[in-house]
Amino acid sequence: MRHHPSIVTFFTSLSAAFLCTAIVVIGTMIYGMSAQRNLQIQFMNRMEYCDSILADLYDMEQTFKEFSYSWTTSKFETYRDTCEKLEEDLVGLQRDSQDVPVTLNYIRRFRNFNLYQQELIQKVLNGMELRYNVYSYVVNGLDLHQQQAMEMAQNDMIVSRTRYEAESGRLFQKIRIMAGILVAVATVMGVMLMHFSVSVRRTMYRMTEYFDCLARRKWETPDLENSRYWEFELIYQTANHMKQEIRNHIREIKKQVQLEKQLNEAQMSALRAQVNPHFLFNSLNLIGVTALMGESRQVMQMVEATGKILRYSLYHEEIMTSLEEELEVVEQYLFLQKCRFKDAVYVEIHNDLEEEEILIPSMTIQPIVENCFKHGFQKKDHLSIHIAITWEDDLAAISVIDDGDGFDPEKVLEKKKGGIGLNNIRKRLELMYGNGRASLQIESKPGEYSSVTLLIPQEGKSHESIGC
Repeated sequence: MRHHPSIVTFFTSLSAAFLCTAIVVIGTMIYGMSAQRNLQIQFMNRMEYCDSILADLYDMEQTFKEFSYSWTTSKFETYRDTCEKLEEDLVGLQRDSQDVPVTLNYIRRFRNFNLYQQELIQKVLNGMELRYNVYSYVVNGLDLHQQQAMEMAQNDMIVSRTRYEAESGRLFQKIRIMAGILVAVATVMGVMLMHFSVSVRRTMYRMTEYFDCLARRKWETPDLENSRYWEFELIYQTANHMKQEIRNHIREIKKQVQLEKQLNEAQMSALRAQVNPHFLFNSLNLIGVTALMGESRQVMQMVEATGKILRYSLYHEEIMTSLEEELEVVEQYLFLQKCRFKDAVYVEIHNDLEEEEILIPSMTIQPIVENCFKHGFQKKDHLSIHIAITWEDDLAAISVIDDGDGFDPEKVLEKKKGGIGLNNIRKRLELMYGNGRASLQIESKPGEYSSVTLLIPQEGKSHESIGC
């Protein structure tokens, strides 16, 4: 299988390219603005120093004139303080003007003058120079250097402006280049996204058409294949695998339905032929003994009851039967058992659904009642049976309760030991209604009682339980 690119990889690459380009552009802009800001700060600092230098020269001129009145040492110390202030401002301006040669020349002149004129004054105080000559030199020098300080400020402003405009031009050029690159990247990304959109739309259309065919059970639809992206290729493989699994599952279901149908037919055939030979032998023997006793009317009733049971068991073709018809067979069966056990058997039937049209699987109640006699008389000499038929929501609840010896529900439902009675009923309910809809509930306590309840769904009917 050839390698397919991932959608995640595709978008990650596009995002990374756009992000890198944006970072470069933004970084260039930030750098340019920072450079411009630094130029502005340097210019403002130099202008501030220039103003301070001009102010220092003016203060020096005023202080020197005051000093020249007396030429005392104390006045000279005051004058020297103003000279030191000028020196400090010149040092600061020099620090911020390393890349401005013209300004550095002015600074050099100011410093030389400042040092030299202090030396001359010191010589005057020491009696080595004439006061008038030094006075003229200092006054003229301060006046000259004030003019030069103003020229220095003007020249520095011109230089700063020129440099600022040049830096702005370079920044603008870089931004134009970066913007062009960003536009080019965005254009390429747009083309790639449009191509991706077309590819995705084509892929989604193919998948929609494919799943629509599957929804219409066209299982021979060709498999999906050849997607550009790895995620879609994975979806294709999953969809193709799902289609194959559905086809296999449908074949298995058809086989299972066929087997269940055959099993159901076999079970129904077995049920129709299930007349217990032991019961039939006992019934015939009872009929014979009753005939010898000359009770011909009862013999006739017993023969009719036995015939109805045999006819229903052997010739009832329908899978479903009415509750009324099933209870009639149960009553015939109970009649024969009461003829056999006399007063040892007490039966009570409580039916809340007499006016309802209730359908139940055929031969479901009689095997349960037969189970009462099979397990109830093992250790007891009497048996009470209570049959209750009520609603439980939309389920017809048929309960058969006896106070006999009871039994082990697990053993009764074992396939090999339970015969064709309760286990057969449970299997048929599962086949006819599916797991969970109809059920066979069994409770039994050995030596005390047993209870078997059928819950049969009735479509379109729903009733609240009495007392709720």
